[in-house]
Amino acid sequence: MAVLGLQLLLVIGAAVVVFYAAGRLRKKYAGELYLIWWVNSFFFLSFFALEVVAVKNSIRLTEVCGAHEETCKSIYDYLTNAKDEFILIVAIVGLFVGPQLLTYLLAGISGAAQAPRFVWQVEQFVVWSLIKFIAALAGIRSATAFAKLVTHQTVEVDEFLPGLLFIAAAFGWARMHFDLHEQRETLSRQFSGSQTRWHIRQGMKIHRFFTRNVREE
Repeated sequence: MAVLGLQLLLVIGAAVVVFYAAGRLRKKYAGELYLIWWVNSFFFLSFFALEVVAVKNSIRLTEVCGAHEETCKSIYDYLTNAKDEFILIVAIVGLFVGPQLLTYLLAGISGAAQAPRFVWQVEQFVVWSLIKFIAALAGIRSATAFAKLVTHQTVEVDEFLPGLLFIAAAFGWARMHFDLHEQRETLSRQFSGSQTRWHIRQGMKIHRFFTRNVREE
């Protein structure tokens, strides 16, 4: 009974965290909040229906696809494999941002560097890919627990916890993304302002040194 009470408390706490995290987006980023909930809802309802059909027919989830079971296994693995998603994101960042940063440092020695381009666009693509992946995974994990519940299967209270934690993480990542962009805008204003902090001035000096020959052309 004590374990059940603790599990219930954790689930309730996670639900509170979800709506708190969502609430931090509601005023300034209502459109993005809606998108995250839409992705979550789409995958929840899709997999909830599939899970119910699988339970009713006493088959595995991917067997619902019949002759296309192998294709469905691949899709399911793609949608739920966090490790592969992380590797893909690291590869994208490494491919598009890494060479620019390394080139900036190497060319900067000779004063021929150019500021890395499209870094923020890549960051936005990567972050939102991760957010949508987590939101979808949250819907899938929640669907499994609710499907067990409505089909009268044995379901533990803590099985509702992963879906809540994942959707809370999606909202949290979105908030961090927007905070980062707000800090970027503040930093840009400091670069263009007459009074800047010491570390900003030093950064500007280094950039001028790295690009000294480019500016002279």
